[in-house]
Amino acid sequence: MVALEVSFSRFSPYPSSCSSKSTHPLSPKASSSINFQLSPYTPTLSLKTPLLSSFKISRKSRFEVFTTVQEEVQVEEKAENVEISQKRKLYVLNLPWSLTVTDIKKLFGECGIVTDVEIIKQKSGKSRGFAFVTMDSAEEAQAVIDKFNSYELSGRVLTVEYAKRLKRPSPPPPDSPPPGKTRYKLYVSNLAWKVRANDLREFFAANFKPLSARVVFNNPSGNSAGYGFVSFATREEAESVISELNGKELLGRPIILKVGEKSIDRSVSKEEHTPDGQPEES
Repeated sequence: MVALEVSFSRFSPYPSSCSSKSTHPLSPKASSSINFQLSPYTPTLSLKTPLLSSFKISRKSRFEVFTTVQEEVQVEEKAENVEISQKRKLYVLNLPWSLTVTDIKKLFGECGIVTDVEIIKQKSGKSRGFAFVTMDSAEEAQAVIDKFNSYELSGRVLTVEYAKRLKRPSPPPPDSPPPGKTRYKLYVSNLAWKVRANDLREFFAANFKPLSARVVFNNPSGNSAGYGFVSFATREEAESVISELNGKELLGRPIILKVGEKSIDRSVSKEEHTPDGQPEES
């Protein structure tokens, strides 16, 4: 049977100049090779491989790894800061006409530090009844929502929620046919079950000029779903409707008005959508 001999030479952890004087029993002369021998007829296989060599990570590699991790952390922190910043800004609706910036700061100051108040006004300078309010922290903004959403002030019920920026509608392609009449839709919820489209139209027509009014019904039962849609010719009129009529009673129930998800509808036959937006921030 062919025997396999493997010889590993021990090496001393001490320099050669110190090894000769050392009395350590396991400190022979250092060697940097490994010999493999197949006996009796095979030649010696020698691998001249330094035993002290090891994997080395250059300074450049360590720096690149550190830089990559640092950049990822900075991106995460930036995204978190943007999210927190967005949660500090509030959209306040149905404000009394006489309310001033000082009044709002004093009112919301009960929940923290008010850093900015922007009351949206008409060209005449009259308040439109809504504003954007920025608090010093997300916690303070949440406290304002908890305390003042549905809060009655001077006979008007306030609506306070986080501000959202709507995307502006993209212009139609150059070769597309002329668009239909532009309509600004409002989502009307909390309707009494007996409210019909005529009731809805007459309610808004008392002070405004609605282009259309529709109540949504459940199929196949045919019962009212408790919400509907009303369209107006201009953004200003739609915003004024929200300011004046949000929270007002229609057949015994206070209605809730919001800008529709697709507030600008250029097609009369296009299906309405439920809301998730607010007027554009200026």
